[in-house]
Amino acid sequence: MSKKQTSHAAANNKTVLINAMLQAGIRDPKEQAMFLAQTAHESLNFSSMREGNYRTASNLLSTFKKRLNAQGITTEQQAQTLINAGQDKVYDAIYGGRMGNNKSGDGIKYRGRGFVQLTGRETYTAASQALKLDLVNHPELAEDPANAAKIAVWYWQNYKTGLATAARAGDVKQATQILNGGQNGYADRKAKYQQYLNQGPITTSSPAPLSQSTPSPSLITQHAEAAKPVVHTPPPQGKPQATKATESAAAQPATQSPHANQESILSQRGRFNGYKYLYGGNGQKDAKGVNRIDCSHLVNQALTGAGYAIPYQTTAGMADSKYYEEVDAKDVKPGDIALWRGEKNHTGIVEAYDAKTGKGNFFGAQSKKGASSAQMGKGAWWGQPQKFLRPKAEYLKAPAQVQGKEAHAPAAKKPVAQAAHKPANQPKPKTAAANASQPTPQTIGDDKIQQLLRSEDKTRQYRLNNGMTETRNGGSRSWRDNNPGNMKFGFTGSEEATKHLKVSKAKALARAQKKYQGVVDLDHNGYAIFENLAAGRAAQAQLLFHDHANHSVEEMLPGYAMDDHSGKADHQKYAEMIYKTAAKRGLDLRGKKLKDMTTAERDALQDGMQRMEGFKAGKVDVSGTPNANHATPAPASATPPTHAAKPPAPAAAKPLPKPAASANQPKALPKPAAPPKKPAAASQAPAAAGNAAEAQLSALIAQLSAALAQLTQPLRVVVDVQNGNIVAAVNAANSQQQRRN
Repeated sequence: MSKKQTSHAAANNKTVLINAMLQAGIRDPKEQAMFLAQTAHESLNFSSMREGNYRTASNLLSTFKKRLNAQGITTEQQAQTLINAGQDKVYDAIYGGRMGNNKSGDGIKYRGRGFVQLTGRETYTAASQALKLDLVNHPELAEDPANAAKIAVWYWQNYKTGLATAARAGDVKQATQILNGGQNGYADRKAKYQQYLNQGPITTSSPAPLSQSTPSPSLITQHAEAAKPVVHTPPPQGKPQATKATESAAAQPATQSPHANQESILSQRGRFNGYKYLYGGNGQKDAKGVNRIDCSHLVNQALTGAGYAIPYQTTAGMADSKYYEEVDAKDVKPGDIALWRGEKNHTGIVEAYDAKTGKGNFFGAQSKKGASSAQMGKGAWWGQPQKFLRPKAEYLKAPAQVQGKEAHAPAAKKPVAQAAHKPANQPKPKTAAANASQPTPQTIGDDKIQQLLRSEDKTRQYRLNNGMTETRNGGSRSWRDNNPGNMKFGFTGSEEATKHLKVSKAKALARAQKKYQGVVDLDHNGYAIFENLAAGRAAQAQLLFHDHANHSVEEMLPGYAMDDHSGKADHQKYAEMIYKTAAKRGLDLRGKKLKDMTTAERDALQDGMQRMEGFKAGKVDVSGTPNANHATPAPASATPPTHAAKPPAPAAAKPLPKPAASANQPKALPKPAAPPKKPAAASQAPAAAGNAAEAQLSALIAQLSAALAQLTQPLRVVVDVQNGNIVAAVNAANSQQQRRN
């Protein structure tokens, strides 16, 4: 492998490891730095997934001096003689008779592999049992980056007692002793630890780096930026051809029949030809030019290609997602989504299913065959899915693409603004409540809370990092504060103080921010307010899996859910809700210590607790104008960026001509239930030719214009089409009206 390929492979391996680290709830800055420093040292900066051959006598003798001296090998000449006898003899000499190795050949068979250099039959056996991987018969599985990342997290959190504790204390020497059994490479490990610690905590997962020569963003510095959602779309497969077929498909309205919607999802299979599996892969190419993808990304990209504006979610997020409806087995159709939870933790697109026999086929990213079909149901390895899902029709926003090619929309013949006239209960393009309602958030949200403006009773008002103001009303307190763990830091004057406190709010806040990442402020009751729900959930995980690691669910609850002013905690009922949530996913948490739980089991525990505590979203209102320098993420587009000919750009952005009777005049306002007599100003703008995404955004602008029609001062909507992008500027003519909105 060339130096360039090795570099790309190492970057890809590092990405996979970081994603696994975050999914496992490793959020403490010191622990993250130690985790990356130790694994980087063990795996030669993430480039080596297997312990190599020993070919130099001096290196072999210096590395295993005590072990070899005990066998009478004390000189380089003797060491060279051992090397000449073969690597199997070398490994038997250095690893034989220990770490569970009891047969000739075990040394080389169970040599160091993965990010933590898993070594010895005993350790391979323990990892096999914990992770349900046949590492004993197939130790080479530990070389796969996805498996290696799972092993590293398990090894760190569950296998090596005291390792995580030493890491959070910043004790490099103790962590090295636990991990290495000695102090080999201490200086390098310490230097790497300081390097990662100086770079700060990592809060967002990252896609696999590109295999092209273009430098990929640094995984370590990426977290310093505002978190942005990633639209996981495979690279365009050549220049799209505008054909009658695609134009016809593009012209279809969003209200297709459910059966047509399912067929459009199924038609996306062709776009994944040649794709191979990679845990955390989102379709980008590896160093060998092979597209790598995992099961949940494949399903999400198929839905995007079929025209659905549904953000990416892992299987855990899909299980209770607002974007899908659960389908009874007897009603399953090709194109529905099959979902497995628990140990198999998989998803795919249904190709065929017979409810009477309980058998069928599905298409997904399979670990061995990549993107391909597989059997499911009775007698099949995958077995019966725990759920069948169907994307809700209300999220079908754009025409489907055919076999992964971009569909071209013909020039609109009618004003796009007609799309704005929807029933009042139609979902808004983007609301914080939508994200907050997810029991298992999988990505950091688009916009973060930057400042608490008002906290009273059941209302919270926040300033977001994009400059807009968000007001939350109703719902549960845990939703209003992004605090699913209801973590509280009481202070003098806080309304729910159950004892006399002599601590200022500033000190209480400082304590909260020191203990948990993402704490913005404390509400009037002393509960922590997190920048988004993902940060709050990570803090809850930190509290559970660090402070209660050695407890079972029933042992943990008395110290977690305590009696307070709101009443007596029913720990038995609480535990049963957790067990019930887990059982629905094929998991059994009874008697299991928190530190021994898998990622899926941890998700089930937190989701069960969230349900028990009544987590519920309320109403969200967002007002104001985004900062000019803040790149507000657009709704998930159904079509990837097209490289077709760009529409001609106007010389300058000009206001659209006013209609004869302005829809903005108060006395001409229609009743809310009826459409306006004249289309709003934005409706005069035709959809940009050949770009479905622009048509979608035009419709959103029209909706915004209609919503602002009640202002007593006229609005000016300017649409500027340039370089294939649409820029909408809605400027209120009266500052008083801006404040009212």
